[in-house]
Amino acid sequence: MVYRIVVPLDGSPASEQALPVALGIAQRDRAAIELVHVHESLPPYRTQGAPTLDPGLDDELRKGGERYLEAVARRLRQNTGVEARHTLLDGPISATLAEHIKTQRADLVVMTTHGRSGLSRMWLGSTAVDMVRRLECPVLLVRPDESAKATTAHEPSRSFQRTLLPLDGSPAAEAAIDHALAVVGDAGAFVLLHVMLPLMYFAPEPSSLVYPDETEMQTATEDYLQRVAAPMRARGMDVETHVVRHPVPARAIVDFAESSGVDLIAMETHGRTGVSRLLMGSVADKVVRSAPVPVLVHRPPSESKSERGAAIGEQPGELVESGAPRS
Repeated sequence: MVYRIVVPLDGSPASEQALPVALGIAQRDRAAIELVHVHESLPPYRTQGAPTLDPGLDDELRKGGERYLEAVARRLRQNTGVEARHTLLDGPISATLAEHIKTQRADLVVMTTHGRSGLSRMWLGSTAVDMVRRLECPVLLVRPDESAKATTAHEPSRSFQRTLLPLDGSPAAEAAIDHALAVVGDAGAFVLLHVMLPLMYFAPEPSSLVYPDETEMQTATEDYLQRVAAPMRARGMDVETHVVRHPVPARAIVDFAESSGVDLIAMETHGRTGVSRLLMGSVADKVVRSAPVPVLVHRPPSESKSERGAAIGEQPGELVESGAPRS
């Protein structure tokens, strides 16, 4: 379950599109929502001949942020009954926001991935990625519809019915399952996906590339997904398993999401390297930027050496991942 949700806002309609998602989770779990706005003071002008900064303008911008947060929190309380409070912070945006979230021990951060430009630009966009790198709690990233009008508290809360979980055989990747269950509950459908990369070996004599028989690897991967799905199905969950072959993991994940009707992708952001390297890290960043649905991202603690098991279908020999990104 989720008890404390933080929603960063910058005053734009784009940022408020995270609210229906946060509301759906908060209403189901009776969680509290904290709306956060970071005020970063305007820098002094350094160009010769430019007018000096008016302290009154900076103060008015700060007060405007406070009034905005109060209005949104009041609207949520009055129209949804959800416990909603607000906090105005001062300082460098990413560092200040991350420190506050850690201090509050938030269970989840829900935010959109883009914001408007100009003086009102806040943390959305590159800061959303920065939050994933800085925080240990899951971050639910929502790509906003830039043409949409401001979200209202009368809008129906959003819930997720079909969740895609990319897995690669490592315990780190499987941690995404628990985070997904905490966010969406166990009533929806879950799709476990493994992306097999094209493999080839350098033959000792003569020097040439040899493409191995991937039948055993396919079978081992399918067996692995079934083992992961078994305890979920034992709890009454609707679970599907799929194995696809593709040289670009991020593209495979996004394509599968578009074709299979999922409304959420949940994934970890780091993992080991080699044949079984997680489809994460830079891949997660690419998925966030191009996925047609919200993405729940979590940065796991560093893996200990004892947790690094053998890869699915991994065999000895010098291995080359044909067409797979090295990041």
